[in-house]
Amino acid sequence: MSKADSFILVDAHVHIQDCFSFPQFFRCAYDNFKKQINSPGSDHFSAVLLLAEVVGTHSFKALRDLCDKGSVVVHDDVFGTWNLLKTAESYSLAVRSDKGESLLIVAGRQVVTEERLEVLALITDQHFPDNEPLCRTVERIKTDGAVAVIPWGAGKWLGHRGKILTTFIDSNSAKGTFIGDNGGRPMLWGVPEHFKQAQRRNLLVLPGSDPLPLANGIERVGSFGFRMSGRLSDHKPATELKKRLFSSQADVVPYGSLRPSFLFLKDQISLRLK
Repeated sequence: MSKADSFILVDAHVHIQDCFSFPQFFRCAYDNFKKQINSPGSDHFSAVLLLAEVVGTHSFKALRDLCDKGSVVVHDDVFGTWNLLKTAESYSLAVRSDKGESLLIVAGRQVVTEERLEVLALITDQHFPDNEPLCRTVERIKTDGAVAVIPWGAGKWLGHRGKILTTFIDSNSAKGTFIGDNGGRPMLWGVPEHFKQAQRRNLLVLPGSDPLPLANGIERVGSFGFRMSGRLSDHKPATELKKRLFSSQADVVPYGSLRPSFLFLKDQISLRLK
């Protein structure tokens, strides 16, 4: 099969919350990726989850440690059996169900800057300090060779923080940086001005589901992201994906639906009552 007949689906903002079990997480993610296929019966796609773990969380390491200890299977009577497989990269793992369904899990971190803006460091197993200025944080991530993404968050791009982001996007420091969309963004809010600004500056917008730490958050994983043509190698798939994202020919096509406004409000209330 040629690369033209295949494609890559990527959720670029993923958290494995404490309330998520690994088997259910894998099942929900794969099923949501599968829903994005236009041709019924086609399985010729790579499904990629880019983790953005916050300080104190180490889900990728936990999965990696299972591989190192020889425990390469996670099982649930409802959500099936999933095998963990190492790649040639320290920051990616392949996950395969007993039915042959495959996912790629890629390490990454979420950092909070001095200005209280979030920055994602994707496709890396390195850690980055919180509470540094935005420019320095982004520079650290890019120097590491990781993908630096400034993701949308409810209320986080308003007021003073919004002005800081506007200034940053217009600066030379923004070159090679990505902006992140979020599947939890409410439909009725319209397109943020920072997205339009990023487009004018030729900065790519990478969508991701950003599942919340709620019981129903797991249902969002894989449902919002982007699509690229071609396929990834089994040897160093995440490195190949990173190379493609940094290419001037990157063909990023978003997929998925934004959150209905009443569900967005329900989510926000649930978070505050949690």
